[in-house]
Amino acid sequence: MSLELLEDLEAEEKPEKEGSPLLRLLLVCLAITLLAGGAGFGVGATVLSPVGGTAAAVVAPAPEGAAADAPGGAADAPGAGAASAKSDRVSAAVPARRSTLPSRLTVVDIAPITTNLLDPEDVWIRMELALAYDGPADDAISEEIHQDILAYVHTMKLYNLRGGSGFQHLLEDLNERAAIRSGGRVRRVLVRSFILE
Repeated sequence: MSLELLEDLEAEEKPEKEGSPLLRLLLVCLAITLLAGGAGFGVGATVLSPVGGTAAAVVAPAPEGAAADAPGGAADAPGAGAASAKSDRVSAAVPARRSTLPSRLTVVDIAPITTNLLDPEDVWIRMELALAYDGPADDAISEEIHQDILAYVHTMKLYNLRGGSGFQHLLEDLNERAAIRSGGRVRRVLVRSFILE
């Protein structure tokens, strides 16, 4: 009988297995993933939300008297007064966005530019560009800009054009040169094609 008691005591003292280590690892990974997702959602909801805290729809105000003058218009509909009052509050609270693009933009293609780079000399560049004028285009200015860009590109080195930032710097330089050459009439230089060989 003492043997049975001894075996019972040993069985009670042995700790039970809690589960496999793989299961514990998966549960920890799941908990960390949920925590990271919640933190990302929280940051996105607080930092990236509009200043007012709610996303209100932008409603452009109708011309005065347009709803009242139109037969069968919004003024005749039941509950139109409440809807128009709400619309006025929304449009007063959130101003409508206006386009910053000029209304008289003229796009002119210039002749393709093909030249070799300064370093290495065996690398050739071909660019097809267009100029976006504010107002009517001027062919003489377009030709001056073409020659200026050709001379500039011929002095470039290949390492200046590497990566997205190199291309962005090239665009900024081309826009600056075109604006200076045209006296501010050229708003932007548009790249139609850009090939290095």
